[in-house]
Amino acid sequence: MGGFHEAALAAFGAAALVFPDKKIMLQYTTTSPRLHQLLGVEAANLQGK
Repeated sequence: MGGFHEAALAAFGAAALVFPDKKIMLQYTTTSPRLHQLLGVEAANLQGK
């Protein structure tokens, strides 16, 4: 694992402490339709159709 991965995990863990009453969703840019929409990119067709 790279340093970026370690930093992302640390930030995700810290978010639960900083925002204890908020549900924190872990999303990946490769699979999240919500992030695709926010980034303005088309989702990949993972179904092979």
